[in-house]
Amino acid sequence: MPILEKMGEFFNLRAEIYDNHMLVDLELDEFYEEIARLVEFDALNPKLLDLGCGTGIELEKLFVKYPGIRVTGIDLAAEMLKKLENKYKDKNIDLICGSYFDVKFGSDFDVVLSTYSLHHFSEPEKLALYKKVFESMKPCGLYIEGDYTVKTDEEQTLYINELARYKKEQNLPDDNFYHYDTPMTAANQIKLLKLAGFADIKIIKQWESTTIITAKKSKRQEVKT
Repeated sequence: MPILEKMGEFFNLRAEIYDNHMLVDLELDEFYEEIARLVEFDALNPKLLDLGCGTGIELEKLFVKYPGIRVTGIDLAAEMLKKLENKYKDKNIDLICGSYFDVKFGSDFDVVLSTYSLHHFSEPEKLALYKKVFESMKPCGLYIEGDYTVKTDEEQTLYINELARYKKEQNLPDDNFYHYDTPMTAANQIKLLKLAGFADIKIIKQWESTTIITAKKSKRQEVKT
């Protein structure tokens, strides 16, 4: 049985090895290239919100493409944010150490991005976040999510149930986030994005256990209740 660690503490302890794990162990160069390809801006001073930004691996190629982009990054792990800040000292970045479920986003982002972060949360949690993301975007804004996914509802349910069992056996409260992967199917993510108000939702690319999805906010859309 895995010993569950609080989310921020888990990543703080692994900040030194995170980049190597993602780029070398998991060989995710192609994934990050695809993320950078998808980000396009028409605005003169584009603004991007990065949810669960970590050490900012996903930003490296974006800063090559758009050197003047303004980025707001949110992450629970202070040590990961220190790594990001040291990488991009000359860039226009506002970093917030906190939970993206709690932090106020504002409402003027051209693109909202999340990579390998949201696979720790349940459908109700993700739906609430997607609605918040929708409200944070300008009309015609783009949401990009690249994350772990599973193939079936049965797999998704298994991970959720296992997390609940481990929390119960370890007497852990429900008012904290613990690091344990609970990926969902791409179909269920699309369902939640539709419920949050997004349109033109597309699966851009899939690997064995990763999916990149984009969704847009049209000029006339409103959040569905």
